[in-house]
Amino acid sequence: MDVTIFSDTEQLSRSAADYIVHTAREAIAAHGQFTLALSGGSTPKKLYGLLASEPYRDQIDWSKVEIFWSDERCVSPDDPESNYRMANEVMLSKLPIPAEHIHRTPADQSDRDAASLAYTQEMKRAFGTDDVPQFDLIQLGMGPEGHTASLFPHQGSLREQQRLVMPVSVPKPPPDRLTFTPRLINAASHILFLVTGAEKDEAVAAVLEGEQQPDEYPAQIVHPSRGEVTWMLDKAAAGKLRKQK
Repeated sequence: MDVTIFSDTEQLSRSAADYIVHTAREAIAAHGQFTLALSGGSTPKKLYGLLASEPYRDQIDWSKVEIFWSDERCVSPDDPESNYRMANEVMLSKLPIPAEHIHRTPADQSDRDAASLAYTQEMKRAFGTDDVPQFDLIQLGMGPEGHTASLFPHQGSLREQQRLVMPVSVPKPPPDRLTFTPRLINAASHILFLVTGAEKDEAVAAVLEGEQQPDEYPAQIVHPSRGEVTWMLDKAAAGKLRKQK
C-alpha cells in the first residue's frame, strides 16, 4: 500500500491524473484496453476536469477506455445527485470516448435487483469474461464514517460473497443506491483512494493505522488479492495520522 500526502486538492488531483495516465497507458499496451471505474462525491471533480484538458487529455487513447461506476445513487442520470451526471459534465462529454464504452449504472430502474444483475452482465460482456471482471483501475473515495463506494458500516453488503453489484439502502441521502461489492473491488489490478477534508481525518487514521475493523470502517475491506492500493490524501484528511509521509 502506498500513501502520499499533498498540500492541497490541486496538487493531489494533478498527481492522480498522472497516475491514471500511467496506468491507462500500461493497460492499453498490455491488453489493448483500459477499464476504469469512477466514484462520485466532490473530491474527484477536479481530477476529472484535468483529465479532459491538456496536457492529460492527449496522453490517453480514449477510444480504448471503458468507463464504469463503482456506485450510483438511484436517481435519474440528469439529477444533481447522479455520479454519472457529474462525471459526464466535467469529463466524459469532453473526451473522444465511444458512447458504447461509457457504461452508465442503470440505477434509475425501479427493479434494483434486476438493475444490479444487468450491470454485472454488461460488465462481463465488456471484459469478455464469465468470471469476476478484473478492473485495471477502480477509483474510490471515503466518507467521514469510513464508507467507500456505497459500502457503509454494519451493512450486509460488507459480507456479500456472490453478487458483484447489489442494491443497498444507506444512512445518507439519497439512501437507495447500487454498489460494487468487496468481491468485485478486490479483483482489481489497481485501486486509487482520493480523500480530502478535515472531517475525514479520524476515519483515515483508523483505516490506515488502526485495528482491522472492516465492519466499522468499510474502507479496510479493500485488499485486492493481486492488485495494489494507492492512497492520495490532502493535509487536512491526513491530520491525525501518526506517520506523516
